[in-house]
Amino acid sequence: MTDTELHADSLGALGAGALDRRRLRSLVGLALGLVGPRAYLAVSGVLLILLVSSRVQSALAITFALSAHRLVGWLAYPLLGRASDRTRGAAGRRAPYMAAGLLIMAACTWAYTLVPGYWPLVFMVVTAKTSAVVFGLSNVAVVPEAFGKRRAVKASVVVAVLGGLASLAVKGTVLATWRTGDPATWALAFRVASGIMAGAALIVLLLVRESPAAGEVARSDRAKPVVRWRTEAARILAAPNGRVLAAGVMVFWAGVSATGYLVVVYLEKIQHAGAGVQTVAGWVMGAPVAVFGVLVGYGISRAFTRRQVAVGAPALGAGLSMLQFASSHIWQTVVLAFAGAPLFCAFVISLAPMLLRLLPSEGGAGELLGKLLAPFSAFAMAFAFLAAWAVDLTGDYRVIWLFPAFAGVVQALVMCRLWVPSGSERPVLTGVGRRLGDWTLEQLRGGDRQLLAGDITAEDADAASLFTLSRELLGDPYAGHAGAPS
Repeated sequence: MTDTELHADSLGALGAGALDRRRLRSLVGLALGLVGPRAYLAVSGVLLILLVSSRVQSALAITFALSAHRLVGWLAYPLLGRASDRTRGAAGRRAPYMAAGLLIMAACTWAYTLVPGYWPLVFMVVTAKTSAVVFGLSNVAVVPEAFGKRRAVKASVVVAVLGGLASLAVKGTVLATWRTGDPATWALAFRVASGIMAGAALIVLLLVRESPAAGEVARSDRAKPVVRWRTEAARILAAPNGRVLAAGVMVFWAGVSATGYLVVVYLEKIQHAGAGVQTVAGWVMGAPVAVFGVLVGYGISRAFTRRQVAVGAPALGAGLSMLQFASSHIWQTVVLAFAGAPLFCAFVISLAPMLLRLLPSEGGAGELLGKLLAPFSAFAMAFAFLAAWAVDLTGDYRVIWLFPAFAGVVQALVMCRLWVPSGSERPVLTGVGRRLGDWTLEQLRGGDRQLLAGDITAEDADAASLFTLSRELLGDPYAGHAGAPS
């Protein structure tokens, strides 16, 4: 039976409100499949960094081991995304990539404590981290393709809740086997996580499927001419503020990446915080910091103009980095995280309509997600290796904070060139919250949006169109202003 015939049968059954078993299986598969990456995250953060640092003392070597996947990721992610868009098979487009990613992550995680020496471990880390991103990109794309865009929020919430509940026990089990001062316990933590990932891969491959309507989208994607990435990059940079915003965001990301992996070693060596303390601090600096940042950041965005926020936020962030350089206790790091979050959120809120204009637009959902991630993967390497080299040169892990401080100053200078159209000095936020709230409630409560029943059209299953929706969500800040500089 063809996809078209399956779709017709599905519409006939679902029109009567019948349960869509394909969607039910996908919901279960995605929820249980989420346990795999959660198990990987339980060991790929603090635990993996401590494992690598036990093999080699050089900060540059530690950073290379944990960042080398970005050397290939900037090219691999768009290519693999395009490949998944054009894949044909009984398991659909996304499930094979999700399952393969989890299986490779499982094999590499199992081998972390078994491979001898430094370079074999580097190879395993690079392979696992690249596979983890491929899983993530496919997982994001498959939700609207399996449940439709009209149900994407509802499906994501249900999957996150179910997967999160299962993952709490998994993460606790993995962490309970770890003893920082006893390397003999390390292998068990990685092997437990590996077994969970392998089981999740099998569940995903057996259960997760896109809707029949997504088959029409897949055929349309395969029929589209391939647009050269250089052509699309040139179009994005030629947009109003394209070069300024792209340069500013990439400088910011490079500065953040300078501390990314080494901050764990910094907290252990300088602030004497072990894996357990860092894990607790990470929870405190997670949701609480995010909520505080959004609330206070919203207030900042209302009190200051776009240009003031664009220049002031990175400049003040540079100052916070220097305070972190002088800190000596992990509670100070937590306080500085609360201080920095509103600056970041205010920057995003103020410039979101401009930043969204830079999203890629050519290709299927997998390729678009890959192209969005690629430049961040490439630019993350710049300051990361420089910071690690500086640590080796000075023998002091505190110097990693000089790099985000420098990046903040450079970003502030770059943002001085931001062009703000007359009349758009402040973001127009009136009604945005209400519109987003109404849209979310409609997603969650709409009578024609039953999660496991109702029809899904080809338009509804087109995940790539979410990029267009994102660009239009907050409006065009340049509308009606001709002759804008790029």
